This record gives sequence, structure tokens and C-alpha cells, in this order.
Amino acid sequence: MNMNPFMSNQKIIVLVVFLCSTLMASLFVYHLRHQSSPTLLANDQGMVFSVARPIKSFQLSTSESKLLTEQNFRHHWTLLFFGFTHCTNVCPVTLNMLKNAYEKLHLIYPNLQIILISLDPERDHLQTLSHYTHSFHPDFIGATGQIQEIHKLQSQLGIFSARDHDGTAYQIQHTSSILLINPQGKWAGLFKYGMNSEQFSKAFIDSINVLGRY
Repeated sequence: MNMNPFMSNQKIIVLVVFLCSTLMASLFVYHLRHQSSPTLLANDQGMVFSVARPIKSFQLSTSESKLLTEQNFRHHWTLLFFGFTHCTNVCPVTLNMLKNAYEKLHLIYPNLQIILISLDPERDHLQTLSHYTHSFHPDFIGATGQIQEIHKLQSQLGIFSARDHDGTAYQIQHTSSILLINPQGKWAGLFKYGMNSEQFSKAFIDSINVLGRY
């Protein structure tokens, strides 16, 4: 039985379209998987996201009595750290390290800003927060506000926090990572706790170089 030439050509076209669609779908899936894989920095010092993550709207007050919203992250590289002024170890160690790193990095990135978000708005009033952040460096910014607004921001950035117990002497356990926000106002990566200022400065510059390749 002879095959109808028109039907034969139609089957070939369908097969070609199917194969092309399958190939395109496979490439798309591969691209998504590739894009979703973060780049780990040397010595496990942090990671840079292949696709920066947008930050939804929030509103806090700074230690300079100004508003801090997601718009304030634009046009700067920003290092964001969550903590509180009564912190006995992680916060002062981190801020002191950032002070030493900032003195070097600010020469290369003059618009770099470093912000501490307080997880303890009950005790960290603006005057207290201002005195605390400026004791490390006068350029450092502290921010606080309604607990709902703080939770709104930390939930986007994967920041855990919990009180040890109730009372005036309570401590807060919290994520100790330092977050990297790019000049488009998006969350671009994070750095681990425990580096010295030289290690951190190198990790920061390395992360900028990685982001420049995307």
C-alpha cells in the first residue's frame, strides 16, 4: 500500500516540531537548574546567588531618625546584619570585624553601607541603637521599628531569631550571617560568621567579581 505523500510529510513535520519542543524544554530546565545553583566562595566563607532575590516592601526607622525601606538598598552595596545591642558575643565581634573591613573596603566602594537591624525593638530605642552602632563606626546605620516590620524583612532573608527566656536580662539567639544586598536592592548572597577582617574583605571582593560574571 502506497503512503499518501501529504500524510508522510505531515508526520515528519509533527516529529520535527516534537523533537524541537523537547530540546527547548530540556534546555530551559537545564538553564533553570543552572541558574538556581549558588556559587560557593573559597573556604566555605559564603555564597553568591546566581539570581539575586527581590526584597518586598518594609518600613523601619534608622538611628539617624530617617526611614529605612527597600528603596534605601538601591545604588549601594549593602552589608546587612541582624542583631541587638545587648548581644554579648556574636554582634560585637561581627561589628568590630566589619569596622576593620569597612576601613579598607570603603576606599574601593565609597557607597558601601553597613546596616544593623535590631531584633530587640523593646530595648533598642533609636538613641540606644545610634550610640551602639556609632561606637563601632560613625558611618554604621542601625534600624529598628515595629516587630511586625522586622519580622517582615527577616522572613524574606531567612533570618531566625528566638528569645532564650522572658525577663529584662533575656538574650536572643539569631542567625549570624552577614547578607549582601546589590545596588539594585536585591539580596545577592551571604557570608558566614567568624571570619577576620582580611578574610571578609577578600570574600566580599570575590563575591563582587562573581556577580560581575553573571
